[in-house]
Amino acid sequence: MRAQEQDLTTLPAPVAGRHVRAGRWQRLDSPAAAAVVAAVAGTAYVVARLLVVAKGDITRFVMAGRDFVNPATAPRGLHVFPGTGYDGQFYYRLALDPVNLARTAYGITLDAGFRVQRIGLSVLSWLAAGGQRSLIPESEVAVNLAALVVLAWLGALLARDAGRHAMWGLLVPGFWGFVFSIGRDLPEVVASCFLVAGLLAMRRDRPVAAGFLFAGAALTLETTLDVVIAVGLVCLVELVLRRRRPGLRDLAWVIPGGAFVGWQLFGLAATGTLPMRADGGDNLAVPVVHMVGATVHYLERLTQLGSLVWLGEFFVLAVVTLFAAWCIRGSRVPLWEKLAWGIAVVVALSLSAGIWYGRANFRGFEDLYLLSTIVLLGSRRRLWIVAALVAVAWVVNVGHYVAAL
Repeated sequence: MRAQEQDLTTLPAPVAGRHVRAGRWQRLDSPAAAAVVAAVAGTAYVVARLLVVAKGDITRFVMAGRDFVNPATAPRGLHVFPGTGYDGQFYYRLALDPVNLARTAYGITLDAGFRVQRIGLSVLSWLAAGGQRSLIPESEVAVNLAALVVLAWLGALLARDAGRHAMWGLLVPGFWGFVFSIGRDLPEVVASCFLVAGLLAMRRDRPVAAGFLFAGAALTLETTLDVVIAVGLVCLVELVLRRRRPGLRDLAWVIPGGAFVGWQLFGLAATGTLPMRADGGDNLAVPVVHMVGATVHYLERLTQLGSLVWLGEFFVLAVVTLFAAWCIRGSRVPLWEKLAWGIAVVVALSLSAGIWYGRANFRGFEDLYLLSTIVLLGSRRRLWIVAALVAVAWVVNVGHYVAAL
């Protein structure tokens, strides 16, 4: 009897502990919890970068440079760096007045005509600022942060769709390139948010909503059209094989296609040049060549910190992509998502030297990363190694961009 009593007094403690831990983990199994994690992480990064690097001046996120910005005629208070600056200055310029597509306005000159086709972030920032130009620097950062939070919520929904804990959805906004984008007022996070929302709408048989969301993605970053193309191809095959008649589902690719073409024509009328032609040939090249060349280039410079970071990020991206390739056949995701992943792989392998050799934390590869993580979430594989690698890449980049512009 004493032995039984001793067992009864010693066993419940560890069992209770496991129940407590399990209960806490279950309480975190919600899209809201994933969104909170993203909000805390994103806000901490922005505040640290603002205080440490930007010295309390949020206009430094714009990265305006004297080569394209005239300090005498630029909006008052905008910090202008020496040199060329960075791409955020052009999104800022369009956010001041999204329908003014003149090459020079408000003291800022667009470097190329293709800038006007990427209008999504600028429009949202203008709306968030209530049209007040003085608030645009703050609104751009706020819009990007909001997009990161929504992306985490959407990722959690994807994870729940696959029967996984919602926190696995944090892999979706976990792309380390988003750190670079948020810190420089760039559109990748917003475009990705529209894109993933569109895919979820398609899964829930809401093609009209998906069409408008895909349109938002395409007007924010035209590279997201790879998903629209995939959806369109699947729909066209269904029609050709007479598996169904034309219907609402086709609006999922017709709406974004029409919106993109319409804005291109508006840009042509306003500037005299078709925006998409202004960047033709600069981003695509012979497949694989520049990937191999960039890898060799950075391997030859292993003693440099920048080379180590590039190689580390490339390794993580390669692991995520190759693991997705291994899992894609058995992944329980719709056909158009698998096809979009294949298109994204081909596009990534065909990117130009300027993108492969660049040190922008693989900005431009976000579609490949997003679609790879979606494929992985839909598989039955354990993802702990992938999650650990992505977390390390995120932390390293946060540390780097809190220390330097």
